[in-house]
Amino acid sequence: MTAIQRPARVLTSFLLCAALILSLFTFKASAGDVCIWDGKSALETGKTYFVTDTVKVRSELTIPAGSKLSVREGGSLRIMSAGSLIVNGELAVAIGGSVKNSGRLAVKKGGSLNIYGLFQTSVNGVITVSGNITVYNRGVFESSSDAKFFTSSSVYVKNRFCLYKSSDSKISGKITGTAASNIELRGNVSLTLSGEIDLNGHLTVGAASNVRVSGKISLSDTATYTRFTAITVTRSGKFIDKRPRYEYNNMTVDILIDEPDVERRGIDVSWAQGEYIDWEKVAASGIDFVIIRAGRGRAGEDNTLAEDKYFRRNIEEAQKYGIDVGVYFYSYATTVAEAEEEARFFVEIIDGYRIQYPVILDLEETFQGKIGKKKLTNMIDAFFSILMENNYFPMLYSYKSWIEQYLDMSELDKYAVWLAQVSDEVTYDGGYYIWQYSFTGKVSGIVDYRGELMDVDLDISYKDWPSIFRRYGLNNM
Repeated sequence: MTAIQRPARVLTSFLLCAALILSLFTFKASAGDVCIWDGKSALETGKTYFVTDTVKVRSELTIPAGSKLSVREGGSLRIMSAGSLIVNGELAVAIGGSVKNSGRLAVKKGGSLNIYGLFQTSVNGVITVSGNITVYNRGVFESSSDAKFFTSSSVYVKNRFCLYKSSDSKISGKITGTAASNIELRGNVSLTLSGEIDLNGHLTVGAASNVRVSGKISLSDTATYTRFTAITVTRSGKFIDKRPRYEYNNMTVDILIDEPDVERRGIDVSWAQGEYIDWEKVAASGIDFVIIRAGRGRAGEDNTLAEDKYFRRNIEEAQKYGIDVGVYFYSYATTVAEAEEEARFFVEIIDGYRIQYPVILDLEETFQGKIGKKKLTNMIDAFFSILMENNYFPMLYSYKSWIEQYLDMSELDKYAVWLAQVSDEVTYDGGYYIWQYSFTGKVSGIVDYRGELMDVDLDISYKDWPSIFRRYGLNNM
């Protein structure tokens, strides 16, 4: 090798190494198109950005077309009241990630919001949608704000999509719910002429909602439906219900929704009022109905099921003087088997009586609250299944705090509720059809052994139960 050739070979090797290093650098720059976003820098076209911590948007920012902002597990994207996020590309919320909007979020035509985790928009927030939203299997969409879904918008729901009672929503696009979906309309909802909800899952219309349909709601033959208030369907609107007919005539709140509201005064009694009730005087006092304890679950030293000692006298005397009656059973059950045993015993006690008001499960013991929501749901379902098999209309009784703390009402809201809340007004968000508002009422005829007036629970009922039960042939009516 000559002296001239040697430097040439060295130079060639140097250039090859330089080219290799440059190629590696170029590769890493390409991989750098995925980067952690700080919430301040502008988002560039064609890049993917991760949110892995809490990031706050305080001004106007845009996700360009062809770019993606992904809120990863443990990450939280917060759009503050002065902030605005415009989505021309993709905003994704991973499982374990969250987006909370208190400002303005706009999903533009061609843009998409993909929710695998939690998306929430607060009372102060605004959301406008011209593009696409998908709520995946574990995703949750919750809106308490103003929301507009324009004609070009498309919402595809595989899990939960909720418009809360504080929300005001206008829907001109299409919302599609799969068989596993749960769509809840609890606020002001206007479905315009081009608006459509096509549902294979569950639809809930909340007690405080105001739903006006000028477009179309379609329930497939697999859909289920819970309404706590009526919806308004205009002349141009359509409500298409393809569910089998038996879904309409079952013994849940479905049969109550289009019934007119009434107001009836009532009381509830048990062995605690003793044997001295003068039912003729009670009737003369203007009481419309009474709910009577029929029995209780296993308790006491003998651990036996027991009929209320004054049940038969109370029901027969009340009906003798023209007072409509409902009945309840005080539960001590802690398992599905025990709940079924109590239900069968309850049915035996009331067999043969015409019951003008619901047949009620009283669930309120603190130790039962520790059982867990899923198991309690199974217990209540089991108890009520036996009542319904015997053609009785079931109702659940408990205190507001007990219901809110221990029960999953998203599963149990198909059943009518008798709510106990001693107050001037009800603050419970769910549906209820009887309200127990006092434990210290005084009613003529409810007296102790000395003939002095004693405390009795006071109730208001909001449905004409006797006419409903006669129409459907329930409760031996």
